[in-house]
Amino acid sequence: MQRKWPCFFFGSLSLLLTIVVPASVAFASSTEQVLYRFQGGSDGNSPQASMIADKAGNLYGTTSLGGGSANCTNGCGTAFKLAPPTQTGGAWTETILHSFQGGADGATPFGGLIADAAGNLFGMTSAGGNGNCANVGLTGCGTVFELSPSGTGWTYQVIYSFQGVPSGNGNGDAGWPNALAFDKVGNLLGTAYDGGHCVTNETGTNCYGAVFELKKPSGSGGWNEHIVLRFFGPTGGPASATFDKAGNLYGTALWGTFGFGLVFKLAPPTGKSGWTESAIYNFQGNGDGGFPLPGLVFDAAGNLYGACLGPGYGFSSVFRLSPVQGGGFSESVLYNFTPVSQGYLPTGGPILGKNGDLFGTTSEGGAVSRGAVYDLVPSGGAYTENVLYSFQGGTDGAVPAGGLNFGKGGALYGTTAIGGGTGCGGNGCGTVFRVMP
Repeated sequence: MQRKWPCFFFGSLSLLLTIVVPASVAFASSTEQVLYRFQGGSDGNSPQASMIADKAGNLYGTTSLGGGSANCTNGCGTAFKLAPPTQTGGAWTETILHSFQGGADGATPFGGLIADAAGNLFGMTSAGGNGNCANVGLTGCGTVFELSPSGTGWTYQVIYSFQGVPSGNGNGDAGWPNALAFDKVGNLLGTAYDGGHCVTNETGTNCYGAVFELKKPSGSGGWNEHIVLRFFGPTGGPASATFDKAGNLYGTALWGTFGFGLVFKLAPPTGKSGWTESAIYNFQGNGDGGFPLPGLVFDAAGNLYGACLGPGYGFSSVFRLSPVQGGGFSESVLYNFTPVSQGYLPTGGPILGKNGDLFGTTSEGGAVSRGAVYDLVPSGGAYTENVLYSFQGGTDGAVPAGGLNFGKGGALYGTTAIGGGTGCGGNGCGTVFRVMP
């Protein structure tokens, strides 16, 4: 099974013919504080996902490498906790909740963690488990795991190992999970890039991904998985898992009808029918954006916000999908990231502030092209960008990864995949940072 990626990973496409003129950009005076610099060993290396925070201000996240296991090159990854200092000006303290070992234990955490009401953490690994996905360059098809607080420590268990499509065709299980969300009754729903429906032709076997559900255990039983939706052909590559108030699930996909990606909706079962899928917007690559990223967020009025990489390298954008009378959504581009000094290549969808501001990160661009933290401020129907921080690529980190989350005091918290020091081949092993908006 071959992983299909949109062509912007392999070279730029033609520039758009229709250009939305961006609003003005301002460089704000916000400063960045590095809370932790990874060393690349047992403490982790290369965080690639956003973090979550608890009421006490602790941060929880994952690193895709490190952890010390010899079963993976550069380690199989970690799940970590960062506790704030007990005294003003003190250091944050990292605790490793789990070091992934590869194999049945899972390897290479992917996507962010989520928490249930009891404080248990759930996440995914892109590799490991007991499935057979070696023919897509992975050992195992990935897992969903749970970390539960237990006394002074944490208990780790794999609650599902994806099987992929071992035969190479047909309607199989998912593989390479990338997003999770809880529904109203505590079931987990998620998306996966691989597995699902596969087609074999003269170019090889292509699998288009799936949406899966893990039913909450009843009594002493375990989590039960079933496939909600298998993607076919050009609409594949699902990511994101965001619920609205009615229990509908929304996500993005890499391709779509026109080859520039789509946003889809899954309506929950009614009666004997299963989940019903509909494409609420297909990007056309003609000024409306293209290749939507994981991470969608609703406002109180039911508008849906996200970010696009853009056709080719350039014209990255933030978009809004607004419900229209009679059903459906209309799409508008709120902001285009040009020039590069404003940021370039968003790392995921934005998060929504109290005043309607949209906050996010870009993996490139900024003052020295090492990434940026941005704030899009609504003003008279348009949006003005404030660059809150431009990464310098040294001890402050470089290449933000996975987007932002709010923490205690309204601060913005995020990670960089590299930078922070001279380890990990001289590039640095990544950081956890804070920016006050």
